[in-house]
Order: sequence, then C-alpha cells, then structure tokens
Amino acid sequence: MVFSQLSFQVSFVNSIATIKGGTHVDYVTNQITNYVMSIVNKKNKNANLKAHAVKIHLWVFVNALIDNPAFDSQTKEILTIRQSSFGSKCELSQEFLKKVSKSGIVESLLSWVDFKQSKDLKKTDGTKRQRITGITKLEDANDAGGKSSDKCTLILTEGVSAKALAVSCLAI
Repeated sequence: MVFSQLSFQVSFVNSIATIKGGTHVDYVTNQITNYVMSIVNKKNKNANLKAHAVKIHLWVFVNALIDNPAFDSQTKEILTIRQSSFGSKCELSQEFLKKVSKSGIVESLLSWVDFKQSKDLKKTDGTKRQRITGITKLEDANDAGGKSSDKCTLILTEGVSAKALAVSCLAI
C-alpha cells in the first residue's frame, strides 16, 4: 500500500528519504489508526470510522533502520520489504498512543464524523419532485423541479381571474 496523496508523511529508511512512504510507514500508521479508530467508535457509536478517514487526519514522521531494505525502484521512493523481514519490531507503547489520542485528533475526527453524518442526513430530509400536488388552484411551471428549474419564474396573483390572465399571457 502506498500512502495516499491525502495523507501526510515524512519517512526515512537507513537515512534514505522514502518520499512516498512504504511498508514501514504503513506499519506505524496502522497501529495509530487502529487505536484512534477504537476510541472514536467508542465515543460515537454511529461513527463507523474507516482507517482511511483517520489517515487523512494524520501527519506521520518515521525514521527506520531496516536490515536489507528493498525498494520499488532505484529512486528508493517506496519501501517494499514485508514487515516480517524488517529485522525488528516497533510496537508503539500505550503511553505514546495515549499522547497521540490527546493531540486533538480524536476531537477533530468526532467533529468530522458529525459533519459527515449531518451531510448524509441532509440527503434524506426530503424528496425532490417534478410536480407539486394537493394545492388547490396551483398552476405548476412545466420545468419546475427539473433541469431547467432555474429558468422558471414565480408569478403570484390574487384571485382566479388574475391567475387565468397570467396563464393565458404565458401561452403567447
């Protein structure tokens, strides 16, 4: 997995800048992401937070020493060696993970989840209809609620005879 364009990372392997990340960055970010996701999902039961959503809220700095590293090309932009071949393990301590969670990322993710949920809820707050029915003496515009609804004009009249005059003038 290559770190996405929306995620931010600065990483080195044996003093070589891996500008596009790699398995060493994934190894660290997955630990952080899983911890933060568990906290956010506990605080907001409906959050249903995914790892990608956490990663776009992170800046990660990794400086790793790895035995016999393998890269994607001669430019050495991405570390491709599997985690089992690193030569050592880097399990992040609970103390470090707690500091990360207190850095403001949990609050940021909770507000992002609330925004996303309200945006999703807004999609279901009503249905768009082509025609309005049930209002007596309403003469609905032909293009109302359609692609050309921005070209419609609202004409308000007082009385049935004034409405008839306005509708007959539209036909001209």
